[in-house]
Amino acid sequence: MLIDTKAYILRSLIDDLLFFVIFFSINRQGTARRRAMFIAIFLPITFLIELYSDISDVIPILSGYFILKIKNKKDYLLLNDLLFCTFIIFCINILSSTIMLQVLPEKQIVGFSGILIQLFIEIMVIGIIIFFYKRYNFRTVAEKYGSVTITYLFIYLLLALQLIFYAAHYYDAYDHFVIGLDIFLIIQTLFVIFLFTRAINRQKEMYETQIAKKELDHLKAYTKVLEENQQQVAKFRHDYKNLLLSFKEVSSTSQNAKLTEQIKTLEDYSNQSLPQDEFDYKALYNIQNSFIKSLLIAKLHRAKELKIQCHFECQKPIKSLPIPIFDSVRMLGILLDNALEAAAESQNKVIDIMIYQDDSQIEFLIKNTYQDASLALDQLQQKGYSTKAGHPGFGLNTVEEFKQKYTNLFVQYQRVDAVFSTQVILMKD
Repeated sequence: MLIDTKAYILRSLIDDLLFFVIFFSINRQGTARRRAMFIAIFLPITFLIELYSDISDVIPILSGYFILKIKNKKDYLLLNDLLFCTFIIFCINILSSTIMLQVLPEKQIVGFSGILIQLFIEIMVIGIIIFFYKRYNFRTVAEKYGSVTITYLFIYLLLALQLIFYAAHYYDAYDHFVIGLDIFLIIQTLFVIFLFTRAINRQKEMYETQIAKKELDHLKAYTKVLEENQQQVAKFRHDYKNLLLSFKEVSSTSQNAKLTEQIKTLEDYSNQSLPQDEFDYKALYNIQNSFIKSLLIAKLHRAKELKIQCHFECQKPIKSLPIPIFDSVRMLGILLDNALEAAAESQNKVIDIMIYQDDSQIEFLIKNTYQDASLALDQLQQKGYSTKAGHPGFGLNTVEEFKQKYTNLFVQYQRVDAVFSTQVILMKD
């Protein structure tokens, strides 16, 4: 099928312009001046090179990257956007060509009317793509998981398409190749989507790990300040009470009844303001893993706010755990949160945390009082079940998933009278 030369030139120009339309619809990078320069200079250059060469698609990719990116900084997100837009133009060209070959009679010269219909199809498809891209916020996904791996996948797909295009034009058989191009494009796209999904999952895991590490770093900094403040308060309490005791002795010796009464009033006030039953964070000195220590300090501080009586015991130093630290923190955090919530709703409000260690295992034992004795243990472990309205209820079910993931992890639950016990055993290698 032949195309009128003027109509072909018009289609080439519009296709180049459509690349810029879709690119600036999904990417707002660069100043207005740089974007205008990108279009004004490289749109005509791309169009002129396209009339004489098959490498014109490289021009907007390279020029757009170096014009719009921040100086001396790699920008895979920008490069991926440029490659994605080039791929979209390839796809709509193949799609529109397939449609035109089916509806137009053979051996007819395609003029302006046929080209305008083809361009209308392309513009309509691009409009749909842009609509769904913005409607489902694919930009957020691209920003989160864009990486050099995604860049390589796009480059592979474009090179494969270029190879098929070159073969079709070399043998002057594009009309016969177009159906094969459609099949090849579908297969390759599915293959790249598979690799793309795997790459995104890896990026997602890395992203979540980075977020978790950042949150734990903030928690470490917070608990360090909290621990230092607690030590200063303990020191102040000790010095203050010694000073108050010396004042009492002086007032008693001088037999000043009014001064003795005022000191007694001050002592009663200080006993209320500086209670003796606060949790002693020095008990955590044997927890030498900063992540676990930070978690425990934060939860024990929360227990103090909830007016829960705490007891903590760890007689041997804990430096590391035999499962990854982020999963350890997540699992212990879930169990401690559940224990705190149950104890806060109970009448006695008591929680005991004990950590035991020997040469073969590390054991965490969490005991807490609770109120509702009607719940079955297997019911609490079901996915989506929660005693709180509106709560997703993934807590103990998530712990069960960790049990399936790690063969050296054992978790047991027990209820005796009004005390709920959780025993976590981590076997060492």
